[in-house]
Amino acid sequence: MRRTALSQNAVPSGLPVLNRSWPFAGGGIRDIGMDGRYVDEPQAPAGPDEVIARIDAVCICSSDIKIIRMGKAHPLFADRDLADSPAVLGHEMALTIVDAGANWRDRFRPGDRLGLQPAIMVEGRRRTVGMDLPGAFAEYIRLDARVLAGEGPYVFPVPADVSAATIAMLEPYACVEAAYRPNCRTSLKSGGRLLVVEAVPGTRFDRPAPDGEVVLVGAGEAARAWAGGAASVAWHESLDAFAASEAGQASYDDIILAGRLDAEATARLANCLAKGGLMVLVGSELGHESVILDAARIHYHELSFLGSPGPSLSEAFLPARTRFELRAGGIALVLGAGGAMGRIHTHRALELKDGPATVIATSRKGARLKALEDDFAPLARQHGKTLVVIEDGEVEACVARLAPEGCDDVVVVAPEVAVIERGARLMRADGMLVLFAGMPFGQPCALPLGLVSSANARITGSTGCTVADQLAVLDRVVEGSLELSGNLEAVAGLGALPDALEAVNAGKVSGKIAIYPALLDLPVTPVRDLRQDDQPVRWSLEDEKRLFDGGISNASQG
Repeated sequence: MRRTALSQNAVPSGLPVLNRSWPFAGGGIRDIGMDGRYVDEPQAPAGPDEVIARIDAVCICSSDIKIIRMGKAHPLFADRDLADSPAVLGHEMALTIVDAGANWRDRFRPGDRLGLQPAIMVEGRRRTVGMDLPGAFAEYIRLDARVLAGEGPYVFPVPADVSAATIAMLEPYACVEAAYRPNCRTSLKSGGRLLVVEAVPGTRFDRPAPDGEVVLVGAGEAARAWAGGAASVAWHESLDAFAASEAGQASYDDIILAGRLDAEATARLANCLAKGGLMVLVGSELGHESVILDAARIHYHELSFLGSPGPSLSEAFLPARTRFELRAGGIALVLGAGGAMGRIHTHRALELKDGPATVIATSRKGARLKALEDDFAPLARQHGKTLVVIEDGEVEACVARLAPEGCDDVVVVAPEVAVIERGARLMRADGMLVLFAGMPFGQPCALPLGLVSSANARITGSTGCTVADQLAVLDRVVEGSLELSGNLEAVAGLGALPDALEAVNAGKVSGKIAIYPALLDLPVTPVRDLRQDDQPVRWSLEDEKRLFDGGISNASQG
């Protein structure tokens, strides 16, 4: 019998003594929980420095599947015995406060609705709710000062007139939003460590002088004069001398490469970039020649690449050369658009007011191609844009026809070197390559880094998001310029979580699945089977309320 659901705005008169959850102790998807079932555990009231929130909705992320697949091999669990300390996954959530400890009662009250940013900082180290800390594959979640205050806060209030499923989808949409916001440095780091390699003197060092540590290699008089006021300055006559020195083994916050330098030397120096590092290429003659880089470092380490044809250094920092947003009126290519995150990139591009005029979306799976066409072609027409949905094998021919000089923007949502290199070839000389999908470190990838200098190309990567990114998405939702429900494909109750995980793992769904923990026995159900009209909004607050109030009967399992 289906458990009675709490209405979205109701708060229980007392906190339930048990909390249902799906702990992960290793194994496969069907091993989640205990003996194929969720676990009931005693639930104490909130401590003085805690709050307890009801999980109104949680969406499944592909990273949840990745964690389950990798199990103990996942880096986050390197120092954790999952058998002794199982993890409760789930990090895309919508919450309602049900119990606040004494230290939080002036800020949080029962009935307050919240969104949450799962990537938090604890004593300078990144932690994730739903991985390191217990997550939302449960009925309730217990939060403490690490999330409520700490280096955050990492929770934020949300309006009452926005569905729980939409709030849960803020995090993945915000991760996509972050890919097009300034997500890496575009200026030299004050007080940092700077390496300047000048192959041929003649660069005009017309930026403010550095104030940290500077290492010069083969630099001319202008470079030496520019660096003279730094905290410390070291000079090496040649790259060979530099490589043999202690400085050649160090990492650098910023690296300036001035003049002609071959691809191998450029790649070797790029490996010296610290996390969050910036490389500036001035007067490079590499052109389309490939430079071998670790694409995972661009994605995870927030590496930045700027450049100018020379001789001016300051030209590399002009706004036109620090673009992050899709080009207005251009042609954007999304490689791997059929999955949930690729769909979000496609969705965003189509709804972006000053975005691309044409969006080319690719997928390897026929069912996902049809879903892209069905879900987003009407949206494209509504905004006066062109959506081209094609099979993976048709990409080159399509780009040759629609963008003979290459695409203005290429977004890669597939963790494969071959796809990234393909995307780089399909990008126009002054285009932008966005590396979104993460991959293991240490996989060499050939990228046209010289175009950053000679043609104003951009190569960017990003991972995760911030509260500010989520609020930016929420603002667009509230103002009516972004409707997230177009990417919600199915809903389910907490008891059907393994089925929902399996559906995502097997690629049976293209969009997101929202789990409603209060609806215990609701099977995985496509939202199209629950709608009673053909309105463009696929899943509204009213639909959600009717489902919670029992006004929508369970459909057959999807």
